[in-house]
Amino acid sequence: MGHIIVTGAGSGLGRALTIGLVERGHQVSMMGRRYQRLQEQEELLGKAVIGIAADLAHHEEVDVAFAAAVEWGGLPELVLHCAGVGEFGPVGVYTAEQIRRVVESNLISTILVAQQTVRLIGDKGGVLANVLSSAAQVGKANESLYCASKWGMRGFLESLRAELKGSPLRLVNLYPSGIRSEFWDNSDHVDSSGFMTPEDAAAYMLDALEARSSCHVTDLFIGRN
Repeated sequence: MGHIIVTGAGSGLGRALTIGLVERGHQVSMMGRRYQRLQEQEELLGKAVIGIAADLAHHEEVDVAFAAAVEWGGLPELVLHCAGVGEFGPVGVYTAEQIRRVVESNLISTILVAQQTVRLIGDKGGVLANVLSSAAQVGKANESLYCASKWGMRGFLESLRAELKGSPLRLVNLYPSGIRSEFWDNSDHVDSSGFMTPEDAAAYMLDALEARSSCHVTDLFIGRN
């Protein structure tokens, strides 16, 4: 039974990934900003999980959260970074606070979580998996701010991959198209009713993260039907 850290675990894809990992026999340290959501997961999943409330866009909170996770479950074999937010609308409407929130929650959290993961298991080995988006591959109208943060994540992670060449730490980037969740509640530019379910996306991702003896997935692109 391995220990895994999942960020953004309180809702949507992060929640589905957590449930799927527990069903596969893992212990999960769940990280998220809303502790009430994490408590609900603890009540559902029992001793296989622990909830750790943290804003991962802040260096000191990342340090404290990862220390708590390691104290509970030991060094993780997988860190699955799924935390993130979106703000939508045409260029010109974004406030300074919205810009800061998206960049911090998506890009800065990715950098801080990656740095902490490299410190913890860079020499030991394991997997760092990041959920990006199809928005990291193509620009989308009314999603310029979100795309900017995701393209920034992609640039950082591809550079990190080059640095990790020859390291026992594997890097996996996950690119799902739209996922049906509360993520889209503050948007009216898309109809998310036909998007993929968090559970289906999570199942594909967890299958892909199981390395074989001679190969492993480096990037996974998931399109919706």
